[in-house]
Amino acid sequence: MKLIRNIIVVLALILLGMVIVLALGGQEDGGRDGQTPSSASTTATSTRLAEATATMVSGSEETSARAAAPTATEGTSRESTPGDGEWGVVIRVADGDTLTVRFDDGEEETIRLLDIDTPETVHPSRPEECFGAQASDYTKGLMRRRVRVEPMGRDRYGRLLAYVWTGDDGEGVLWNVRLLEEGLAVYNDYGNPGRYADRTRATAEEAMLAGVGLWSACEIGERPTVVPAQAVGAGCPQGCVSQPNPSCSIKGNVNPNRDTKIYHVEGESSSYGRVYMKEGEGDLWFCTRAEAEANGFRAPER
Repeated sequence: MKLIRNIIVVLALILLGMVIVLALGGQEDGGRDGQTPSSASTTATSTRLAEATATMVSGSEETSARAAAPTATEGTSRESTPGDGEWGVVIRVADGDTLTVRFDDGEEETIRLLDIDTPETVHPSRPEECFGAQASDYTKGLMRRRVRVEPMGRDRYGRLLAYVWTGDDGEGVLWNVRLLEEGLAVYNDYGNPGRYADRTRATAEEAMLAGVGLWSACEIGERPTVVPAQAVGAGCPQGCVSQPNPSCSIKGNVNPNRDTKIYHVEGESSSYGRVYMKEGEGDLWFCTRAEAEANGFRAPER
């Protein structure tokens, strides 16, 4: 019985195939006789198939492109290739040196400005510091403004370390430098100077010597401000990249592997002759112990 049923099914399929062939043949004859409805239907069907195919190809290409494009959370593009930077809008300001930018691609990033340190206003364990409110209010002037961000990596908190520019490329203002010019921040690269470190360091020294902003009001011990011990116009209060004169012979050495900053005095430190100054690692020259200690360096342990 099962064999008979199979034979019947096969015969039915053959007959159905013959009917379809005859029907198609009739449609072709009708087309030759000038009867066009079936041709129009066939054409419309072909058009829809072409459109559907194009849509599928387009969707496939779009899906492939999305799969190939790195996202900000993958950490492959934004912090590793500074280039000319990316544009976005400032949507939040935490304090003078920390803000949040919504980039044009819709991603949001918390930015920590490079090479500078502004007085604390929102630290969980410290009170508001001298000139902290002024620095914070000044950076709040960037709210809802378009900025260009040049990233240089991330800190241990996951924040994007960056330089932030305002204005167009032709007349852009580097905000990191602007805060230093106004005396609302001090230079601090935390042993990892950025590409504009020479510019930011020089600006910080000029502001200090001119007594601008926090340099005119804040005392020693109120982080992160520093009041030089020597006469204005002398020494390396922020540290000098190159030795300005033989009398400024104290070597400030940064060890990024141990996260230490130690200064060595000629004739006192047994390691003095073995210390080679490396600008790229944040090593600085100082004229006095006070300068070195004010910038976070300590004497070697005996």
